[in-house]
Amino acid sequence: SLCPHDPTVPISPHSHSPVSPMSPWSQCPCDPMSPLPMMPTLPGASVPTGVPCPQAGLARCQREAEEVTELMKQNFARALERDGRLSDLDSRAQELRTMSQTFTRSTRAVARQQRRGHRRWRLVLAAIGLGALLLLLLTISLVLWLARSPPAVVTVAVPPVTPHGGDRTPGTTGSL
Repeated sequence: SLCPHDPTVPISPHSHSPVSPMSPWSQCPCDPMSPLPMMPTLPGASVPTGVPCPQAGLARCQREAEEVTELMKQNFARALERDGRLSDLDSRAQELRTMSQTFTRSTRAVARQQRRGHRRWRLVLAAIGLGALLLLLLTISLVLWLARSPPAVVTVAVPPVTPHGGDRTPGTTGSL
């Protein structure tokens, strides 16, 4: 392939520089760090003065490509580190999920036991309260029953019985 600035200069496919070491471009004294270095007039060169130096521009492009390559390598290394950290975080999160499920189950079991214990105590207290109420009612009814006045005594006068014939009631005999 040929140089785009000078079609008479071949570009070597095996060299790192885009310009053949035998061409006048390889002898370019211009500063490769300047943004648009200008090629000076070289004896025997067919390029006029004031034309940008293609080797300097190519060196700048190579330098930028190497910087980008280095940044990409650093970014890839960081991405691998992040991937490792993310794997660690994922495994920790899974462990925490498992632990939280275990904690939730044990919490529910403890809460059930507490409710059963409270329910049992409520039933015991309710039974004691009903027993005390029943005992109180029995005591009150016994006190009221014993405190009432004794029944009135009714006396009936029975006429005296006469020995011979007097007033007799039918069905009774005269002898006692």
